[in-house]
Amino acid sequence: MKKMSLLVLAALLVLSWTALAQGPTGQEILDELSFRTILSGSGSAELTMITENAKGAQRSYELQVYVRMDEEGDAQFLEYLAPGDVRGTKFLSLKPKDGESQMWLYLPALGRERRIASHMTGDSFMGTDFTYEEIGGSFDYEEDYAVQRLQDQVEQGVDCYLLELTAQGSAAAYDRVLIWVWKDKMVPVKIEFYGSGNVLTKTLTLSDFQLVSGELIPHRVVMANNMEGTRTILELTKVSQEEVSPDIFTVRNLRR
Repeated sequence: MKKMSLLVLAALLVLSWTALAQGPTGQEILDELSFRTILSGSGSAELTMITENAKGAQRSYELQVYVRMDEEGDAQFLEYLAPGDVRGTKFLSLKPKDGESQMWLYLPALGRERRIASHMTGDSFMGTDFTYEEIGGSFDYEEDYAVQRLQDQVEQGVDCYLLELTAQGSAAAYDRVLIWVWKDKMVPVKIEFYGSGNVLTKTLTLSDFQLVSGELIPHRVVMANNMEGTRTILELTKVSQEEVSPDIFTVRNLRR
């Protein structure tokens, strides 16, 4: 009996060590991520957006972004402040908990807004390396991908979980997605997007994380198009998590 007890104890220790070594599953890690847009929760931000072509030439833009995340769903309103030729351009994204996501783009030159059709949400947003659904926070990992955890890696000098997301069905924007998740903070620091043939198409890196009202927010976000050699850089200059009026997130506000 004593020998059996020691064997049982050893087996329990091995099982406990294995469970500890394995840690959370890929789905558990993905479920814990709160980051969906450049802001987490609700609030507003001023940011500089820099587009860079394949030759390294850059152009800078100033933007104002408002975000709301609550029990009714997610909403985002973006407005170009400068330079003058794009000033007043506005973008509205609504993603209700129940129902279809909707997006609108208002161009001052046209004097009216236009609805972004569902088949256009994967197109480039205003000549950047982000798509409409990526800039609007509508890129849905939960519905379109199966997730598994790969071997942990170090990325940007921090220990990370590595998740592999594989497309399920034709609705997925990419065939495969890799996400490096900072273990201590549970935020993504790098995301790679792969197209057909397992070709790396784009790479998103997030850095300069700072606490804002208890939320860890990346203040520098870079989307690189690995196919075209271009980049789009977002740098937050001012962040506030004060409550934003629901009137901001309306089609009527696009015309103001």
